[in-house]
Amino acid sequence: MDQNINTTLENRKTLKEKILMREQEKKAQHATKDFHFLSANLSRFMPHIPLEEHWDIYVNVLYTMRLRDFDLHYLLSLTDELSNDSEKTIMDPKIYITCHLGFCKASISLLMLKGISKIALVVDNNTYVKQAETIYAINNRFREMFNLQNEFKIVNVEKSNTVVEMMQLIKQGFSLFAYIDGNSGYKGVYNKEKTIDIPFLDSTIASRTGLSAISYFTRTPIVPLVSYYDEKDYPVTKFLEEIKPNGENIRTYMATATKQLYKIFEGYISDHYDQWESWFYFHKYLDANTLMSKNESFDLEDISTKDFQSNKFGVFKIDGDSYLFNKEAYKIYPITNNQFDHLNQLAS
Repeated sequence: MDQNINTTLENRKTLKEKILMREQEKKAQHATKDFHFLSANLSRFMPHIPLEEHWDIYVNVLYTMRLRDFDLHYLLSLTDELSNDSEKTIMDPKIYITCHLGFCKASISLLMLKGISKIALVVDNNTYVKQAETIYAINNRFREMFNLQNEFKIVNVEKSNTVVEMMQLIKQGFSLFAYIDGNSGYKGVYNKEKTIDIPFLDSTIASRTGLSAISYFTRTPIVPLVSYYDEKDYPVTKFLEEIKPNGENIRTYMATATKQLYKIFEGYISDHYDQWESWFYFHKYLDANTLMSKNESFDLEDISTKDFQSNKFGVFKIDGDSYLFNKEAYKIYPITNNQFDHLNQLAS
């Protein structure tokens, strides 16, 4: 590890302290909505983790998200260290699938440095509308910095013709890069049509199978790609064994390939759960029956300290307005400031 990287690691210690200080200030002002959503998902998907550890996990997830802006020296050093014979991945088009773990967002840059000249990033509509212009600008600067001639496109996965568009891109020699825990599919994440149930950690989610379908029809292998930070905050990237059709029918392949991907990422998330960004929103992938099975009816007067100790409820403020959060049903209710003060006292 060269001196520049060591210097970067020292700077990161200060970064984590700044993040902790900022979040403690927000906590003092009860601006804890994001924390409560993360905590709710931790309780559902990894209930064995003690509640008293949720805050530290929250801070470390935020720290990890900031670490993705790591010094470019990491990119240069990592290109020769990618695991599992990554040279084989730069020939024909592939469908690279990862999750929002560790320094995942830099993985696409590593692929470019390894020689992939055509790549299409698959994103949801919100990312496409709000960030596409910025992502293109970053790619242009990256190309200039490393003198690359790559072609780069961004695909909005929520459009009606996206599957056809992605298949055409593969025929044109493009590889696809997608997040299994961030791509909602046609009509958005809350559309549960044409989904399959996936056992994941301690719950069940509803997942689209569109990328597996594209793999089947185009005979394009899926390459699971995982990135995380080790105990020294050094980024690790691994290319895992390819998934590809092997004579089974399309329905079987879509189901088995999708379940295999989640099983792979489940293991890494279990080991590095304090680096997984999706704790903030992964409840959106729960199947409809799981959410609807919860009884949402309750009386404010009946809420007790025990309900907060079991992580059933949480309270927070947004711009001075007070809210009660039902963490089992993922429902938010406006409450008065007096009600907030009473409930917050029970929660303390």
